Amino acid sequence: MKQLQDFVHTPPPGPFYAVIGHPVAHSKSPLIHNIALQHHRIPAVYYAVDTPSDAFAWIGKLFGLQGFRGLNVTIPHKSRIMEPLDLIDPVALEVGAVNTVHLHRNGLIGYNTDVTGFEESLREHALLLTGGRAVILGSGGAARAAAASLKTFGMHEALVFSRNPASAGWPESLNGVPVRMMAYEQLQSALSESALIINTTPLGMHPYTKASPVSEPQIPFLKDKVCMDAIYNPQETAFMKQARSAGARAVIGGLTMFIAQAAASFRIWTGKTFPGEKAARAMMEELGNV
Repeated sequence: MKQLQDFVHTPPPGPFYAVIGHPVAHSKSPLIHNIALQHHRIPAVYYAVDTPSDAFAWIGKLFGLQGFRGLNVTIPHKSRIMEPLDLIDPVALEVGAVNTVHLHRNGLIGYNTDVTGFEESLREHALLLTGGRAVILGSGGAARAAAASLKTFGMHEALVFSRNPASAGWPESLNGVPVRMMAYEQLQSALSESALIINTTPLGMHPYTKASPVSEPQIPFLKDKVCMDAIYNPQETAFMKQARSAGARAVIGGLTMFIAQAAASFRIWTGKTFPGEKAARAMMEELGNV
């Protein structure tokens, strides 16, 4: 892994894709995208390129490299990356974040495939969600993508929980879904009234695997709900364990979403299907060794 300036000074000799962010050393995107490129025998390589905020000014030089084909973007650049793009997909524009950049004949186009990742993860349970209310734990970029995905299932409201709801800066609706900002003191009553609970906070992420945004007294309110965690490491988080113990109707891990958003990016770049099962097996092997 290189920093952006070094990568630009000594670029790869052939076509390439990359993920930028800071830090990105932990990213599993190179693992699964290189599997997909090899699966289709596409002569390109996917790299993780560490990009601290003070290095972001080099992004134009990255786009100008002869081998550049496409880009994934992660924290903290998902909003900032929108500035140099030529076109932005309407959903990404409303979410206020881009995680995929496509080099198209019409210029650089930005998309948010995190929205697709949530949609694909929840699609199997669509009948349980229609007309219901969703609780979204966390108020960052992943939470916005989660809220935007709810339109697909005809959900009528997103209750978004933030440590500072008054200053979270959310709109009153997102992708046509009404949004209500909530404080964590209101969580228990919200859980009882909702069909879907999504954790987009980092609570429970490796190595702090015992943490959960749901407290012990609130666990019974997960019964009969669809519960999803956006975290993929560990594969089963503390929140997911709570949901299973409470008798949730469905429990969905972040690995499903991670593969789905990667698949959407890959389709945008190449027009080809993503070898999801092969990528998931590689991820499970990799995470088993963490």
